[in-house]
Amino acid sequence: MEYNFFNLKSNFSTNALYFKKNERKISLDKNIGLTIFNPGILNIFNIRGNFKNPYYSSLMKSNFKIKLPKKIGNFESKNRNYLLNIGPDEMLLITETIKKEIIKKLEKNLTKNKFSFTEVSDNYQALVLSGKDVRWILSKGSPINFDEKNFTPGKCIQTHLSHSNVILFCNEVNSFTLICVSSFSEYVLEWLKQSSIEHGYNYIN
Repeated sequence: MEYNFFNLKSNFSTNALYFKKNERKISLDKNIGLTIFNPGILNIFNIRGNFKNPYYSSLMKSNFKIKLPKKIGNFESKNRNYLLNIGPDEMLLITETIKKEIIKKLEKNLTKNKFSFTEVSDNYQALVLSGKDVRWILSKGSPINFDEKNFTPGKCIQTHLSHSNVILFCNEVNSFTLICVSSFSEYVLEWLKQSSIEHGYNYIN
């Protein structure tokens, strides 16, 4: 059995943004500065432990083909699986689909090696943000330097967007994935819309 965050039929009740309709706001010059895409439920796992342990690195490579992001604030990805280094002893594993057997294997093997492995999929909501004005719009609510030379693809960070704590990682020059606590997801979405009115936005559910 696989969990697939594109299959919302079994997950719609826990997806706070599921019932938001597609909508499009266009600025006066008819350009769209920000596209907001709601991918639904992702499979997210919080991992804590000593990442210098070579067993951890081999486990990630064998199961997801992902190299270990050695520096805090960096992430690695392979086949749309993501491993974010967000703290001295904390990483997030994000996958589109994952088999129950692999979850059990990871939990068993990591626990045996003094790691904690906790599924937090239901606690978070993701939004994919892209467009020519995405960096400027994000800078309106966060103290992070979003200059293209500073926040480059492969970087990730924990910060706040207005009054909500978020995790951001940069997929491409003008493309970011934003993760927030589910209870703040509607607030974050409305903030993004309001901050994008002058630029134009497109929301895709």
